[in-house]
Amino acid sequence: MSKIFTPFYICLLGIALLIGFSFTSHADKAFSIGLVAACAFIVLFIHELGHVIGGKLAGYTFLFLTVGPITIEKSPALKIVPNQSWLAFGGLASCMPDEINLTKMVKKHKWFVAGGPVFTLIAFVISLSIWAMTKAEMDMMLTVLNLAIFFATAIPFKGTFNSDGSVFLLLHKGGKEAETYLAGLILLKEVMSPRTPSEWDEQLIQEAYKTEASPEAMTTAFLLFYYHLMNSNYEQASESIAAFKKLPITNKTKFRLQFASHIRQIDSFLSLEPDLTLIKTLHSNMYTIDKVSYKRSEAILAYLNRDAEKAYSLLDEVERTCRKGSTQYGYFHAELKLTEIIRNRMDSQNAQDCKAI
Repeated sequence: MSKIFTPFYICLLGIALLIGFSFTSHADKAFSIGLVAACAFIVLFIHELGHVIGGKLAGYTFLFLTVGPITIEKSPALKIVPNQSWLAFGGLASCMPDEINLTKMVKKHKWFVAGGPVFTLIAFVISLSIWAMTKAEMDMMLTVLNLAIFFATAIPFKGTFNSDGSVFLLLHKGGKEAETYLAGLILLKEVMSPRTPSEWDEQLIQEAYKTEASPEAMTTAFLLFYYHLMNSNYEQASESIAAFKKLPITNKTKFRLQFASHIRQIDSFLSLEPDLTLIKTLHSNMYTIDKVSYKRSEAILAYLNRDAEKAYSLLDEVERTCRKGSTQYGYFHAELKLTEIIRNRMDSQNAQDCKAI
């Protein structure tokens, strides 16, 4: 992704445009849009701050907080840096327990989860009280947005991402399912850390092998695949997630399983006779939100359709994305290696001679 299209720079551009329009006949509209954006930022920041404070009450260590265009991180001192991820644009807070004990974490993590909705509810009561006295437009906007965010996060529902309310009930219920959920969170933090997969915690790798394959546990698949790819070879990495590749793909699970689908594509492409029909079918289950896998899938299809120029151009784009991402997330080093494996296959005489079926 070009630097100009990251959340930070898009927001700077938006602010500049609003300032520019404020000197025209559209000043009122520019002010209204700016007010809504500012209120949304404040409301989302309060919600994520609530998660952080809840985490601190649970004894967690603060890692980072992202809202809109900025990220506040501790590395080791607190600092504000531009947000590079659109996935975190709506708000994301991360804290880490000092001790990995799933049984204890089930109780502690409820503080972290509840912190967001509780702070939002408190903010709603305060903004409502102020609005009742001032009748100011901004206070009204804050009241409405705080109430909306509270209901959106506190009401239990399950989807691609579970609401705070749903997670809280899961933790309150306890048991194996709650511990599995927390194990997935811990693995995700390792995957999203700046450390390269070859440096990941061996204990977490062993814990990952104990996780039962399911669409909800795909973080385990990422961890195992990247770790073995960097420390061994592609064959062992692919074998380490064999159970995930066997999971049935449905309309409900295909989003979560797109990484497994992509590895199945690569398995086929690296074979002597790539199955073009299978690779096309698996490509239809992928989403552009995962730019690296999606573009790499397009590159494979382009190559098998005898458009080598397009294939190499797409791989070049993937490599640029991975190099940029590797400055923040260590797993991109594994993505670079995986892309190199595909490029080498295209370059090899065997790949030139292979016949898609």
